[in-house]
Amino acid sequence: MEKNFTSTLVVDNADWWSEEFIYSSVETYLKESGYKVQKETRLKDSDKSETIIAASKFFKKEIIEVKGYPQYNPNQLHPAIPKATHVRNWFTEALFNSFVNFSSFENAEVAMALPNVGRYQAIIKNLTDYFTVNDLYFRIYLVNEDGSVEVSNLNNKYLKIVP
Repeated sequence: MEKNFTSTLVVDNADWWSEEFIYSSVETYLKESGYKVQKETRLKDSDKSETIIAASKFFKKEIIEVKGYPQYNPNQLHPAIPKATHVRNWFTEALFNSFVNFSSFENAEVAMALPNVGRYQAIIKNLTDYFTVNDLYFRIYLVNEDGSVEVSNLNNKYLKIVP
């Protein structure tokens, strides 16, 4: 996985796994990489909102679904770790929304931005074979606690491609 570090911590005193921190970190990374960035918040059928980053550079447009981490709090004496199914549901929802976003935006690639936590990494590892065998392109932005961003792809063929 290729690492790309942002130059500054983007949000002071924020929960680093929250959607807002993930959004801010990826936005900073993209702007430093020469992208124009626009945030969109959309209401879905269930009245829950989703956070999307629309990024463009030259003639390339990318739509990034932003997702945080459910119930994560490292400051608790006994942290409430979400059940695997809860995390899997969040990841599945973000992946599904990314595919829906593909049909909503013409000529755009889809991607996902997530906090870099073990459970998401395990899910990503389980999906890489499927995306590689079927030659599907899907970029992942993993945000670390310090605001740095690691860029990867679910297809091993494209792991080294970074904007």
